[in-house]
Amino acid sequence: MAYREAAPSAAVSQLVFSFWEFTAANEDFDTIQHEIFPDGCVSLFYHRNDNFKIKRMFFSGLNLESVIAPIFPGDIYWGMRISPAACANVLKTNPASFRAIKMAEAEKFSHLTGGLLEKLNVCENFDRAVVVFENHLKELELGQNVVDKKIAQALKIIEKTGGEIKIAELAERLNLSVRQFERRFKISSGLSPKQFSRTRRIRATAVDLVEKNDMNWANRAAEMGFADQSHLTHEFVSLTKRSPNSFAEKVSHIKHGNLVK
Repeated sequence: MAYREAAPSAAVSQLVFSFWEFTAANEDFDTIQHEIFPDGCVSLFYHRNDNFKIKRMFFSGLNLESVIAPIFPGDIYWGMRISPAACANVLKTNPASFRAIKMAEAEKFSHLTGGLLEKLNVCENFDRAVVVFENHLKELELGQNVVDKKIAQALKIIEKTGGEIKIAELAERLNLSVRQFERRFKISSGLSPKQFSRTRRIRATAVDLVEKNDMNWANRAAEMGFADQSHLTHEFVSLTKRSPNSFAEKVSHIKHGNLVK
């Protein structure tokens, strides 16, 4: 199995966190129960498998713990993570409604997905799929008001700090009260700032594991602001249902390409 990401162009960066590809080679296995770790975003994704004549689109749920999905030989997934700063306005619904589901049918959001499946069906590779996703978004002409600029600013700070910033400090940087900030963040993204930051800490750790292929968990706990390693372990189990070492082992089984930071 292989996974990689691509950064959005400036033209759609206010709408998209990242584009991603997940593939399973045509090897001799029946199915793999793949664990998808929470990332704090709703993704619109395309699934193709020529072995089973599958070409379809779905939205991922807004999960705060790992979900299990069966992976078959020849599976190809191309997706885009919708920015939490624009999620509510892009979807034209409350993103919190995605908390109770693993997937949502793309057809229910035809204002966003209409005509996209046909365009992706003729793509030969991930790079071309990214172009199709971006051009489709540009054609929708969603406008600047689709993004909550304060929340977009907050996302940049959260990403830069790896989710290791206190919510009160974040609100102060934005010149908002904590209550105002939490309300606006949840309306836009479907999650509280704290919930989102938790997922990004796990994400930052996963990226470190891929790049360093090793981890001193006691040091990592201190870097992430935990009192000790046991608190870090509790956080991993809560979000991924795995201990840090088990999480690292799972990540090592996937071949990683470029990752967007």
